[in-house]
Amino acid sequence: MLNYAYDGVSGLEQIQLAAYGKVNMTLDIVGKRTDGYHLLQSVMQSISTADQVTLTKVPDQIRVTVDLPNIPANEDNTAWQAADAFFQAVGITGGVEVHIAKKIPAAAGLGGGTADGAAVLYGLNKLYGTNLSLKELQQIGSTIGADVPFCLLGGTALVEGIGEKTTVLPALPDVYFVLIRPDHKVSTASVYKRLSEKSYGTAYTAKFVSHLTGNRSTAQLGAALGNALETVTASLIPEIEEWKERLLKSNALGAAMSGSGPTVFGLFERYDEAYAFVQHWKEESLVMLAHPVGYGVKQLNGGDL
Repeated sequence: MLNYAYDGVSGLEQIQLAAYGKVNMTLDIVGKRTDGYHLLQSVMQSISTADQVTLTKVPDQIRVTVDLPNIPANEDNTAWQAADAFFQAVGITGGVEVHIAKKIPAAAGLGGGTADGAAVLYGLNKLYGTNLSLKELQQIGSTIGADVPFCLLGGTALVEGIGEKTTVLPALPDVYFVLIRPDHKVSTASVYKRLSEKSYGTAYTAKFVSHLTGNRSTAQLGAALGNALETVTASLIPEIEEWKERLLKSNALGAAMSGSGPTVFGLFERYDEAYAFVQHWKEESLVMLAHPVGYGVKQLNGGDL
């Protein structure tokens, strides 16, 4: 159980939060632990696409509702798991109703469920006045999902280990993301299972961090995008390579897959070119425009993490 300063009188009964998605600017697999978890190095970036998460304090149970029927609203939902982990970690008898209005596509490699879980941890810390630090919330979050610590931090960060180690990086220059989610599902576990040790290394992340902390050239950042899982997922979903080619032909500075996929994103320096791509291809697939943000969770009625 965590040691914390519990005032018990936060005065809040409800809180509304924006839970921001993420993209993996880079993703390298650097090894594998004896327990089967893969070790990674990744530059992650919070994006403006966000779910709205509303938390309401109730006496003694956890309830989750979602505005989409295909998202589980039970113990399988990361938001439910986050609430359960929070109450266990701080030893409080309490409860919460969580309502999620989804904007981040599910099972897309954009951290939708993870972002919701991070928002629940952040919000419960406010509702119950537990005053946990970011590090303590990340400690709880790491027991729920690999990307939760980053989604609590937000912005631009180097993520290492199995996701539990986060290091703040300089913010990206002014750029725009075009996100394309092919209409296919892919299992993260199956992607990692197919990954060969020949794909292990640090080629993408080290180069990207060097450019980001150096001359910050948007052209070089675009060229440094890369994902070690991409060849595996693309072998299952050929459209990934097709979308990358379309993005690059439309003046994207670079294109890559996020997470284990299947979402592909392009990095654009000019808004008009990014917007034109969305307008041209929006009938073909789910195509969205986003930009970088400097936070992972934000309170909608004032204040941010």
